[in-house]
Parts: sequence; structure tokens; C-alpha cells
Amino acid sequence: MAIMLWIFLLPLINSFEGLLAEHETLCTSNACFTLNMDRMSFKDAYQNCDHNGGYLMTVRDKEEEDVLRSLLSQIQRQRQDRVFKFWIGLKLHRGDCVLADKTLRGFRWVSGEEYSNYSNWEKEPVTTCTEERCVKVHYTISGQNQLKWTAGSCKSPAFYACKFYFKGMCKPLALLGPGQITYTAPFSEEPQRSEMQSFPLATYAVILCSDQQSQYAVCKGMDDIYRWTEPGPFCKTGKQNCTINNGGCEHLCHQDADEVQCSCKKGYDLDEDGLSCRIKDLCGVDTCEHQCVMRESGYFCKCPDGFKLDANQRSCSDIDECQSQACVHHLCINTHGSYTCACEGGYEMVDGECRDMDECTQTRCEHSCLNSLGSFSCSCDEGFTLSKDGYSCVDINECVSNLCQFKCVNTVGSFLCTCPQGFHMETDGATCAPDMTETSAASSDDLAEEETQENVTESLTRTTVELQHQSPHTDAPFLFLYLHNDDLWLCQHWNNPVV
Repeated sequence: MAIMLWIFLLPLINSFEGLLAEHETLCTSNACFTLNMDRMSFKDAYQNCDHNGGYLMTVRDKEEEDVLRSLLSQIQRQRQDRVFKFWIGLKLHRGDCVLADKTLRGFRWVSGEEYSNYSNWEKEPVTTCTEERCVKVHYTISGQNQLKWTAGSCKSPAFYACKFYFKGMCKPLALLGPGQITYTAPFSEEPQRSEMQSFPLATYAVILCSDQQSQYAVCKGMDDIYRWTEPGPFCKTGKQNCTINNGGCEHLCHQDADEVQCSCKKGYDLDEDGLSCRIKDLCGVDTCEHQCVMRESGYFCKCPDGFKLDANQRSCSDIDECQSQACVHHLCINTHGSYTCACEGGYEMVDGECRDMDECTQTRCEHSCLNSLGSFSCSCDEGFTLSKDGYSCVDINECVSNLCQFKCVNTVGSFLCTCPQGFHMETDGATCAPDMTETSAASSDDLAEEETQENVTESLTRTTVELQHQSPHTDAPFLFLYLHNDDLWLCQHWNNPVV
């Protein structure tokens, strides 16, 4: 049973080993891309690309997505329905939040270009502000390869692709006879035979002819032109023949006795070596407003970041990034080719984010300050009120409210009640009460004297009352009592008293 199982699994294991050994390379006019079929974490994939001088491939627009699709199309396997997962250089760092209203949802490109107008999310990333999340694309050899993005754990293994920028490229070397050429790119440790149409600066080429003679050449830049140090052609035999390696011609070979004559297809010119062909440069000074790029199929115009190609496929117009909520809930100022985020009043920019400003640290209030989200408020101590400017404090005149029984004296931040002579202040601080004369133990003579005075006073008072009740028409004298220095006087007045 175990032998049968091994026989069944062996072809499957071999197919996976062949898959994992694949390392494909694709070069464009200014960059190269390598497909690495070694499954590893996002961190290891990133470090591997960085070690070779590149970074995890980005998909910032449709053009980069098409390059990735062309690179992935080199995968050839029997299981056409298998889904392959590849890391792309898009990551949410710990401490950053998933932002549903942003194109990249808060993720950032590892190449340093944080913002792009293009995205291809298969589903919305899980909301988080505390976890690292990395992005994969899904690719199926058969079917519609939409390269949808999914965010997940950065530790799960996946294949990956690296991108390498170069100043220039060299065309493939030509052979006039039997032989082979291997190229070692500056980002690769192993030489490879390749059908690439261009090779990056510093690529090392080894040419081995059938007679076992070998030569080498290096792609170098000389006067802004990128050429091989040994241009070839190589492995030249005694007689050239169009039947052998097409006579060394890149396009068309014409036999002329023992010599060959190379020519190019329509739209191409024969290069200086007489063998290779270069596309006619259709890019003129006025062809494109910004940049003209030549391709095998022709030319196209390209705009810088922050601009888009107009309908005429020539001019560039500014992209209003503010329309895509680039600044989330804060102010967005569109600029020519870019944008700027600004903070509303009460906020300040810190590490690219608007955070509440603590206005109370500036001591703008005279007495007390209370900070709030996006604002602040001033308050005053007891006895003061806030002035119209909202910052300074003004003394309250409490005497206006008649808080005292008699006289009120206003003070800074308070007030004081006073009493007239003969009165004293009660404990409430506002009410006055008459003073009470303190008496000591009196002698019996004093008491007798007081009783005598009381009796005399009572008798005189009674006499006075009786006289007052006499007929007002009589001219009887009017008697009244007068107290002076503790002496009681009985006085007589012949005129009617004035009430």
C-alpha cells in the first residue's frame, strides 16, 4: 500500500519541484522583473528582492498590471486550474489604520510611492489599526486572470515577483554560427539562457561557440548609449548562410553567394552591426506633451505622477486627488500634479495626520482653560465673569444686587457689607443687629436708684398722659420728659407740642 501511494505521489512531487525551480525574467525599456517560485513570507520576499537591488513588484496602474500578467504567463504547468498566489509590494504597517474611503485603504507601496489612483481589491480588507497586513494577487493559468488583491497575514507563504530599475538596456547579442549565449543579470546569481529583447546595464554575457571558443561581453553605458563591450556577431564560420541561425540576421536574411544581406521589417531600421533591427523612432519633439515611449507595436504617450492622459492620447491634465478623499476627513488642497492635506482649526499636522491641538498649553486664558476636541474654552474664578473677547476676566460688582442690609463695598472678586455705628454684623455677613450694653453685677443702691427712677418716670409719664388727654382748647401747660446724661427732667411748655 505504501509503495502504491509513493508511486502515486512521485509525479506530483516532481511537478512541484519543477515549479519551485522556475525563475523567469522579463525586461522592459527601463526595468526588469523576476518571477520567483519559492514560497516565503512577505518579509523574506521583500528582503530577497532588496538583497539583489530591487523591491517587491508594485501594481500602481494598468501598465504595471499588464507587465505582471505577461511575467506570470510564463508559468507552464499541467494543472491549468490551479490558483497561484503572489506577493505584491503593498503593506499596511502596524499603527496605520485601514481607511475604507481611500484607494489603497491605508496601505502603502514598499517602493516609497504611497499613493496611486489604481486598485483591484477582491474584497475589502479587515478593519484594523494594530496588525500588519500584506497584499497578494491571485493568478490562474486558465480563465480570466484579473489579478485581484487580497489582504492577509504577512507570515503566510506565497510566491513573489521583484522589480529592478535600470538606466539603460542592451539588445541581445547575435550568433553567426553554432553556439549559445548565457546572460547573468546584475540582480541574478545564476546565468540563464533567455529570449528577452533587452538586457539591463551591467549584464554579463558568456558566448560559447561550437569550436569551444568562448568570449564574454558586458552591457555598459557610453555617451548615453548602452552597448556591449564586444558587440559581435559571434561564432562566425567561414561562409555565412541564411539557413544557419538565419545568417545572424534579426529579421530578414537574403543569401548573396557566400554572403548574407540582412534587412528589417517595415517600421524598423538596420542597426550599425548590420544584423540587428531597431524600431523607427517615431517620438519627436512635439509627439507627446510629456514623455514618448517606444514599443514594438509603436509609441505611446505617458504622463508623470499626478497627471492623466487626455482623450487625444497626447496631452496630460492634472488629477484632482481630492475627489478620491485623499485626505480622509480633513481639508484637501489640490495642486498642479499633486495635493496637500491641511488641518481644520483646532488641529495640527503630526506625522501626516491631523491631531487635536491643546490650546491650553499656550495660556491664552486669563484664569482657567478647558481643552476640547478641536477647540477650547476659558472660564473665570468666582467673583469674575468672562469678557467679550472670550479670554480675559472682569470683576463682578455684587453690590448691584443689594446683597447687604445697609452699606455694600465692592472689592476685586468679592464684596463687603458694613453696619452703621451702634450695630454689629451678624454671622451671615450681610445682616446688622443693634449693639447690646453689657451689665455687670450692680450694687443694691444702684438697683434702688434705678427702681426710683423707673417709679418717677412712670408717675411723670402717667401725669403727662393725663395732661395730654385734657381738652385741647385749654391753655394748660404741656409737660414732657427729657432724658439727659442719665438724668430725667420734667419740663413744662405752654404751647401745644408739635408732633
